[in-house]
Amino acid sequence: MTGPVAVQQLWRAVDAEFIRAGGRRGAFVLAAVPGAIILPLAVTLVVALVSERFASLSSTISVTAVATTNSVFWVIEFTAIVWALIAAVAEATNSRGDQRDRQRYLFPRTWTGPLARWLAYGVCAAISSAILVAAIMLILSAGFPKVYGGVDLWTSDGARLVVAVPIYAFLACGIGAGLGALIAHPAVAAIILLGWAYVIENAIALIPHGGYTVQGYMPFLNGQFATGQDLAFTPPWGPNGAMVYYAAITLCVFAAGCGAQVWRRSARSAR
Repeated sequence: MTGPVAVQQLWRAVDAEFIRAGGRRGAFVLAAVPGAIILPLAVTLVVALVSERFASLSSTISVTAVATTNSVFWVIEFTAIVWALIAAVAEATNSRGDQRDRQRYLFPRTWTGPLARWLAYGVCAAISSAILVAAIMLILSAGFPKVYGGVDLWTSDGARLVVAVPIYAFLACGIGAGLGALIAHPAVAAIILLGWAYVIENAIALIPHGGYTVQGYMPFLNGQFATGQDLAFTPPWGPNGAMVYYAAITLCVFAAGCGAQVWRRSARSAR
């Protein structure tokens, strides 16, 4: 009975998370739609419009044509991290105060809540990113041929982006959920996640004598490299190896978060 009961509880937790996130003030309305969907689409189209305009104005202005591997940069940059941020804040919120006590009685297994939020937001991240990647490549190649004429969804590069970007986004939500469970403070978890993804992973290359080597082991950059996106650095393995490494880091962060949940419950019970 343990297996089926655990699965049923996980399913109820996922369903409850969808209901909670879909309310008038839920995560879907306040963060996911504007940050994970509208923002990357809008930035991509604005950049494409400006680039195409410059390419059409004068032959004296040289605009570099964009390849398929660089066509969905803003989806990779924003969509996955916004969904991961939502997962981190949701998990951290449910790991403290009254929410923590409610979770304890509703879901006796400490991993149920974090895994439910990983699955709920991870699936949404994967689906939305897959749709965005495919739609953007089609729009760019058809609407902005001077700069994006080389973008082709129906190539091996295009196929890898459609498949690998959703995997990258799904795993990012695992890092977010694990970090939220580990930190158990929404604001701190959000700051750490954003600071790591957007500041530390890029700035670490500035470390003298080996900064670029260390950068090759940064988890989010490895995930981006695994999607097929062109990057200025090369990890010590190929794209498939980078995805495996990124997945391993995700599982480690998530396991650490679940371990922190167990410790907090044990410490609270011992009082």
